[in-house]
Amino acid sequence: MVEEKSVVEFLKTRDGKASLNEIAEGLGMSKYGPNSAYALLQSLKGKGAIERRGEQWTLIAEFAAPTPSPLQAPEVQTPPPAAAEVATTPEVEKLMKTMAKTLAEAMKTAKKPTDEWKLATKPMTTRIERKEEKLSSIVSRPDEAPEAKKPLVEFPTGTFIDHFFMTPEGKSLNGIPICGQFAITGLPGAGKSILVEEIAVRVAASERRVLYATAEDTWKSPTPRFDLQSRLKQKADILGLDWNKIRENMFVLDTVAYPELRDWTTFAETYRYVTEKEKIELAIIDSVTVLEAYRGALKYRVMELARYNQVHGITALYVNQRSRENWDSYEMAGGIGLAHNLDGTIIVDYGRVYWHDQQVDLAANRGEFVRISRVLDCRMCNFERRRTRVDITPDGFLRAVEPMPETEETEQQ
Repeated sequence: MVEEKSVVEFLKTRDGKASLNEIAEGLGMSKYGPNSAYALLQSLKGKGAIERRGEQWTLIAEFAAPTPSPLQAPEVQTPPPAAAEVATTPEVEKLMKTMAKTLAEAMKTAKKPTDEWKLATKPMTTRIERKEEKLSSIVSRPDEAPEAKKPLVEFPTGTFIDHFFMTPEGKSLNGIPICGQFAITGLPGAGKSILVEEIAVRVAASERRVLYATAEDTWKSPTPRFDLQSRLKQKADILGLDWNKIRENMFVLDTVAYPELRDWTTFAETYRYVTEKEKIELAIIDSVTVLEAYRGALKYRVMELARYNQVHGITALYVNQRSRENWDSYEMAGGIGLAHNLDGTIIVDYGRVYWHDQQVDLAANRGEFVRISRVLDCRMCNFERRRTRVDITPDGFLRAVEPMPETEETEQQ
């Protein structure tokens, strides 16, 4: 039977290194299995006698096989702790030496930390390597007055949120700002999807092109399921809208039925194809989780899509989920950074009233459960800052349950 000592002696005859095949053939034993060459090599490796370097097993320390003393009585055994100490001491020393060597090499190649002030002023001290003509071509200046003037134009949705946005004079805009990019955020079940479904059918029925990207429910199911298309058809019937006009002007990206659309490259390519070919005016993304599985990167995908829509004149609504317990706030998937990438945030949410400003806006008692909608911010125009109580009607619409806040225009009337 081949012992560990035989393996060590064999390695010594081969300049301290040999492959597994050479050891097995040289000692006439099997490569794998019990009492195999591989088993003995692993045992020696654990004792710090050899190590594996690629395909070669290399002898790195003198191996001393334990030999029983002739004076030792049969019943007397070597204490296990002492044996363990003898076996592990070379390995510990080897490990410490290796760590010290690695640390020394790393310190040689390590760069000195950059001074914070130098890092902050680096853009100001960098040499201008491009020609002045090329640099000046990407520097913009204000246009002359006639070209710079552009009116604030509304994009009517036909819903109560049209009254949230106002002109500088305090009058209702009667729509959301055209080409605006808005997040609609809140808890699941608050009514976000119900709201955008109504907006989709109303806008499509008005003969404006709509792209509806769904990630929460399949558009059309072969089963008896009351799918998204059926729900939109029901809403159109209740509202008295022409379904044929809706069919002509609505286009759908169903990421449930076509999971390849959940790949960002495929989604972006398909999105561009539809919007440019069909001259889309309103895009609805329900919800933005379709854009990126990793939520930390979600804001960057939304930013790419929002910039594209702004350049191509597309108004867009991005349905998002509230990510924390703080309702009536910016807490949403993707964080507040996502809100910074868009033109505004519309809340559709529910919770219990605790703060004084909530009690005043909603005429509610402390602890009362309410469903609300409001605009948190809008960089494009003035907006109504008060909260509005809303509710979901039995026939499936999100409606304001109180008169809309009065504007300057209604006060004058």
